[in-house]
Amino acid sequence: MISGNSIWRRGRRRVILVALVAVGLFSGFNVARNVWASEPASGGQASKTAAIKAAINAAVAPLADIETAFIAIGERIEPSVVSIRVTKNIKTAGNDMGNAFRFFQDMPGFEGQQPFRQMPRTFKMQGAGSGVIVRQDGWILTNDHVVGGADKVTVKLHDGREFDGTVRRDYRSDLALVKINASNLVPAELGDSDRVRVGQWALAFGSPFELQDTMTHGIISARARQQEIGGRGDARAYTNLLQTDAPINPGNSGGALVNIHGQVIGINVAIESPSGGSVGIGFAIPANTAKNVMDQLINKGKVTRGFLGVLPRPLTFEQKQKYGVSDGAMVAQVTDGTPAARAGIQPEDIITRFNGRAVVDDGSLRDAVARVEPGKRVEIVVRRNGRDMTLNTTLDSAPDPLTVAEKPEVRESQGKLGIRVETLTPDSAKQYKVSGPTSGAVVAEVMSGSPAEEAGLQPGDVIVRANGKPIASGQDLTDAVKNLKSGDTVNLVVHRDKSRSLVSIKL
Repeated sequence: MISGNSIWRRGRRRVILVALVAVGLFSGFNVARNVWASEPASGGQASKTAAIKAAINAAVAPLADIETAFIAIGERIEPSVVSIRVTKNIKTAGNDMGNAFRFFQDMPGFEGQQPFRQMPRTFKMQGAGSGVIVRQDGWILTNDHVVGGADKVTVKLHDGREFDGTVRRDYRSDLALVKINASNLVPAELGDSDRVRVGQWALAFGSPFELQDTMTHGIISARARQQEIGGRGDARAYTNLLQTDAPINPGNSGGALVNIHGQVIGINVAIESPSGGSVGIGFAIPANTAKNVMDQLINKGKVTRGFLGVLPRPLTFEQKQKYGVSDGAMVAQVTDGTPAARAGIQPEDIITRFNGRAVVDDGSLRDAVARVEPGKRVEIVVRRNGRDMTLNTTLDSAPDPLTVAEKPEVRESQGKLGIRVETLTPDSAKQYKVSGPTSGAVVAEVMSGSPAEEAGLQPGDVIVRANGKPIASGQDLTDAVKNLKSGDTVNLVVHRDKSRSLVSIKL
């Protein structure tokens, strides 16, 4: 842990370095000008040029040291970063070309056209991404969204060699491993992402837009970002991401985010961008998360995670003052029959320590629970009624989203409407006592004073249509309202008890 004074001192040194460089350049050119002015008229041009060159070299020496360091990092990491191409065979059902047409209609030249009457029953969809060699014997770390579901994966090394690869994947973390039949590769070193601090240098490596061996640089902009990324029913929840302004673009996914010591501190995963290109907001999965997933995939072929059975929420400033804690995670919900219920954890408890480690927020609690081996007994410290209590329980195994369901439950926060919804599943239907609809977005929470509350929405309501569009998931509702603005009206078809009603909400 670095103290505030240490960070300040380090920041001050960087400011001083920049100031010295600027002063050096100014003084260097002044020296050169004085040398020029004092040189006798009969003096040679060569001596003047040499004096100016020497002054400039002295002034830019600090910059040259930084440049040399960047070059060294690039030469160390580039042999460990690979380019990945994937091919997926898309099959259509007879003459029903809906899925195929949806794939083509976003491509240039096909906008607005109607589905083709005659199309092949199978076509190939191709994609590209990046990866990082993590072992000499051919194991490569990348994102699950790069290689998941692919029929063929091709890896291109830094030296130009290409290999077909086999995949082991973990949907929940969005990480995967590709194994190629190669040896004596150059593995990258995985660093300790828990030691990463905002403001430190960060360098991104990968193949943006299939431009292999690309290196960009920036800083760590933020830590512990929680993002839900994706759409059209394919959203994934990321509970602990590093944010960087090092330029990351499509194709960088699966590549390395590296510190100045040449250690991989993250796996590039996504960007926030209205244009589809880098605007200085990129995200990476921390290296410590990647280590845990990687080791399990190599040794066991799959990833198992601990399961506690609580829905944690971040603490607001007011809640921290009210409950007398500086950090922790608020328990918003406890599921019956789970380890949390057996331990006696209750809603409104504040979990401050888990398995011997401090809990900073809800994201750190989720990560801590996931890293514990199922079946292990853990100690949990909670704040309740102003007192700390120590509880014990044995963790269950978290369900595998690829076997229990095609993807994990989608939770959406509808800020415009003032509700929190969940994709309707058999489990959520049972939890909210829903009978009738089998798909939709079930209202889990209605914010006080929100447009939804004024319109009469209640927890347990199931939204099945929004502005004429069918709603099958929380993400569908997000897509339906994302372009609406203040003053607009959204018309919802809501199922409650045994009836469906039209509810109009003005934003």
